[in-house]
Amino acid sequence: ERIGEMSQSTGEYHKKIENYTAVLSGTEDIPTLNKVLQDILSDTRSLHLDMVRSHDELVSARKQVEDAEHKIKRLEAEIGEISELVYQDHLTGTLNRRGLEDAFEREFARAERHDIPVSVALLDVDHFKKLNDTYGHDAGDKALIHLANVVKEILRPTDTVARYGGEEFVIILPNTSVDDGVNIMTRLQRELTKRFFLHEHERILITFSAGVTQRVDNEPADNMIARADGALYRAKQSGRNRVFAALPTDTPPDQKPG
Repeated sequence: ERIGEMSQSTGEYHKKIENYTAVLSGTEDIPTLNKVLQDILSDTRSLHLDMVRSHDELVSARKQVEDAEHKIKRLEAEIGEISELVYQDHLTGTLNRRGLEDAFEREFARAERHDIPVSVALLDVDHFKKLNDTYGHDAGDKALIHLANVVKEILRPTDTVARYGGEEFVIILPNTSVDDGVNIMTRLQRELTKRFFLHEHERILITFSAGVTQRVDNEPADNMIARADGALYRAKQSGRNRVFAALPTDTPPDQKPG
């Protein structure tokens, strides 16, 4: 709006100058010439003041825009942080169930688009209740954080880990067969045994049992987790600290060992 006003003022000034030029060209009367020159100077001063005021207003407007842009960037960053928190488990920093749902949707779409396999592992910390009872819930929380950090460090960048509930975690393994998924989880078990969890200078060995399954046709995530849960149950029954592949008939048991 201000630029429009400036353009209008400049146009009017140019018209006045044209009129003044015509008067100057058509007269030799000194008083008339003086009057025209005074008018030119007055109009020029007015235009100058108007331009200065417009310049100041534009500079102020530009600063307001820059301040608004900085505020927008800050708000965008805050929104990004909040969004991450919405999809993250507050304790372990892994995805929560909402984040897991989005990850499943994304990886299933990619698998279908490129016709590649996708597997899912469900792992459960062995004797977690005993750990809590012996060392306290704070130690249990720190043990879960330790486990999550090791998992995130060892897994491939394309893999996704989410806390499924309590001491259970779900891992999505894109472009991975069930056999390769078992190998990945077994390697993770070996690595975890090398990295003891330290609690008040005491080294505590943390192990987990896991079930792994590969997606069949276009089955939903719940079906995969249910079949992986059946394999996890068999791993627990077989002595824990083991990884079992899911059988097609595996179903979640009513109760699982801790």
